[in-house]
Amino acid sequence: MNKWFRKYWVELLAFGAIFGVLLMCCIPDITWINTDCDGPHYIYSAKYLYPAHKTSAPLFLLLGNLFLRLPFATEAWRISLLSVLATMGTCTFIYLAIKQHTSNKWYSLAGVLTFGSSALLISQSTIVESYALTTMFGAAAYYFSIKKKWVLTALMLGAGGAVHHLIGIPIVVLLIVNKELRQWRYLGIMACFLLFYAYIPLSKYFLNPPNMWGNMGLQSFFTDNLTTALMLIGGLSIWDLPKRIFDALGILGVSFTLALVPLAIALKQWKKPLFWLFVLPIIYFISDLSPQTYVYIMPSIAAGAVLVGIGLARMKLNWTWAVIGAAILMLGFNAVYFDVGRTLDPELSARKFYDEELSKVPDGEILMAQQGWEWAIVFPYNKDEGRKIVPVCVGTLASPGYRDVLNELGVKFTMPANWKKMTLGEIQNAIAMSIVHSNENVWTTQPTTPRTYGAKIVHAIGQESELAQVPKSITGGEMDMIWRWKPHNPYDIITGAIEVEDWTWLVFSNYSVLLFTMLGTIGAVPVWIGYMLIVKRKKWSFRKVQEVVFNA
Repeated sequence: MNKWFRKYWVELLAFGAIFGVLLMCCIPDITWINTDCDGPHYIYSAKYLYPAHKTSAPLFLLLGNLFLRLPFATEAWRISLLSVLATMGTCTFIYLAIKQHTSNKWYSLAGVLTFGSSALLISQSTIVESYALTTMFGAAAYYFSIKKKWVLTALMLGAGGAVHHLIGIPIVVLLIVNKELRQWRYLGIMACFLLFYAYIPLSKYFLNPPNMWGNMGLQSFFTDNLTTALMLIGGLSIWDLPKRIFDALGILGVSFTLALVPLAIALKQWKKPLFWLFVLPIIYFISDLSPQTYVYIMPSIAAGAVLVGIGLARMKLNWTWAVIGAAILMLGFNAVYFDVGRTLDPELSARKFYDEELSKVPDGEILMAQQGWEWAIVFPYNKDEGRKIVPVCVGTLASPGYRDVLNELGVKFTMPANWKKMTLGEIQNAIAMSIVHSNENVWTTQPTTPRTYGAKIVHAIGQESELAQVPKSITGGEMDMIWRWKPHNPYDIITGAIEVEDWTWLVFSNYSVLLFTMLGTIGAVPVWIGYMLIVKRKKWSFRKVQEVVFNA
């Protein structure tokens, strides 16, 4: 034992420091800070095995149910412990991957400390969210792929698929790079994890959960996720693209600091899978309509940490010590900055809203919350406290399926006469006004401390102007067709401090990143084909194209 300790004492010190910081920063109770807006309803779903939003993260919820059975601390802390342990697992695979590439433990430690001290990493590893678990499965899949352990690689990719769609990036990259992984038995192993999603219809029939998300039927599940993806992916207005790029660079800057130098050196190997595992999640965020998807960069931090170790192997030894020193300083700074309940969100505004505000609304009366997370927390409140508040989500009122749910709940409203000529935003606002004036004692929410998501509940009469906000669109054009360059403070993005004030209503534009990418592709493909046929005089076939794609 003493011999083992002497051999690995440095690793134990580094891993112990990261683990200690994550435990210290782990949320003491429910919060919405660090964009943890899913946290309270994830706890609710894990506790009662109800479906959560969108794809529902079934494996995350099942593991969360196990962690909720721990006999100590709050429910929020117990599930957050799952994120902490997942991140420590990611640190292990980063260490092993760098060791596999460089055979040097100091490069490995530099990569691990870079990852563990990242601002984004700490913020997302100490709350009730699924990104830490998804990142761990992706990092594990990459490590097992370079070890040629294909069964374990397939298991990790499949498990990630039962948590979050972000695992799709490593699945695509590793399938393209490793032809061995494309065998039917490994594809079958990955596909088996889709069975986890069977819990959604099973819970509908055996547990009778409230129709909270409208994703319990097979058709509604696929329709809702498909339409959401089509709206968000590549939907960013082209005018916002410069600012989004600078926002991404800011997040990477505070996450890697001095390690950006070896990272840049290692990124020269663009044909290697690590390059794409690092770059693709960043491109996803940069082009996505929703700015909250900055959290999707977390797998990039893991892949980047491995690249940092590889890059250091090509530099002078002094750089390794400099990167380790900078990472230790950032670990200390971020440990204080992201200490939820003390530095961040000292009032724990989600808990305060739950304890002090929701009690204002009598049973049977309507709470039409302005924010989705304020609406979602009503469901666990009703279940745990034995209450019967009727929650109404303004942002979903344009959905015919959701209007059917409101009819079942006895909520009175009328459709506007010219609704077929109205935008979705205009429809939802008209229905919201109808609910306020057609029902007795309708309540709504007002922000009190926007930077920590604090809110109070008030009567909706007199607050109609706050509810009737139509998202800016390309119609009119004067607000949208302005290039935006000035980035936000990256720490304000990571904590979500600007979400309530700046991100509540997204800017929809017909001139999106996806549109211009498609136009560019349509123009580039025939030019490339002409170049290869006329200038390079190459003879191309479908089989040749397949070989180029899969052997790149």
